[in-house]
Amino acid sequence: MKSPGPVDSDGTAPPSKPKVLLVDDHPDILKSTSRLLSFDFDVVGTASDGYQAVEAAQRLDPDLIALDITMPGRDGFQTAQQLVQIGTRGQIVFLTMHEDDDYVAEGFRSGGRGYVLKTRLHLDLANALQRVLAGQLFVPSLESLFVIDPHFSGHVALFHEDDRGFVQGVSGLLAAALRRGDSVSLCSSSDLREGVAQRLRAEGWKVGASGDYGPYRATDSATVLTRIIRSGALDLDRLRDVVAETEEMRINGARGAQSSLTFVGNVSTHLLDPQPELALELEHAWTELTHPLRFVTVCCYPTSRFETADERLFPQVCAEHVAVTHTPEGSPRSLRM
Repeated sequence: MKSPGPVDSDGTAPPSKPKVLLVDDHPDILKSTSRLLSFDFDVVGTASDGYQAVEAAQRLDPDLIALDITMPGRDGFQTAQQLVQIGTRGQIVFLTMHEDDDYVAEGFRSGGRGYVLKTRLHLDLANALQRVLAGQLFVPSLESLFVIDPHFSGHVALFHEDDRGFVQGVSGLLAAALRRGDSVSLCSSSDLREGVAQRLRAEGWKVGASGDYGPYRATDSATVLTRIIRSGALDLDRLRDVVAETEEMRINGARGAQSSLTFVGNVSTHLLDPQPELALELEHAWTELTHPLRFVTVCCYPTSRFETADERLFPQVCAEHVAVTHTPEGSPRSLRM
């Protein structure tokens, strides 16, 4: 007879862990990654090359496949393409040393849903797998969005550890957006706006911490919040006005109606501590209102806001976005689950 599996104190079986197949030609990587993931995932198998990976995926039916790129014989891109062609259910997350844009782009073109650098394996992999399993893309940086799809639009989350992480994470994207001819709107506090402006000025863009500068607009997030939150509730009409004004800025861009707009802000962050439900409502409403528009929206959250929050809040925030960027060093473990 087969012995019964473990049960929780209420007599029910504990939820099963997501099944992961690991593919890498380095035994040490397979061993350390298996240990890393064992708490949150069921590592059902390992493979050391692309041929083994395809066979194991068909046999084991994993939920997720963590896939190296550089392997003997068939590389990770070729392996991913075959896995997609044969209809493998497992979602693919690349785990690699390659940081070049060309590799990132090819990773997503070949069927990947996430891309993790091995230098950040212990920080990012578990979170990337969870986010991909939940339906989001996991990208190595905000700039990767334009590498993956030059016409990318949608609602993205950036989780940063501190102000420096915000400025560093946002500045690269905004510079890339300006280079591709986007209108750009940054909605944040004065010190963060100035930090970003300094970075952009160093790259030759004539921008400031407030006001309008050609295709660049900088506004205060607390001011916008007081405009759209009335008596402790979201005022949808006022939010529609904000979206309409932002859309007008886009249409007045260099390419007219064909222009895109990149909007970066941390308005919802102000609501997380007192009213997390309101923050989620704002995120959802913004998605609904901007979905048909040529907007790239990046919502920025400091990880400290989640340290004492309900553990469900982090995945709920992620669920309001189509893509998530990596969590920074020093993040609490709960953000990588």
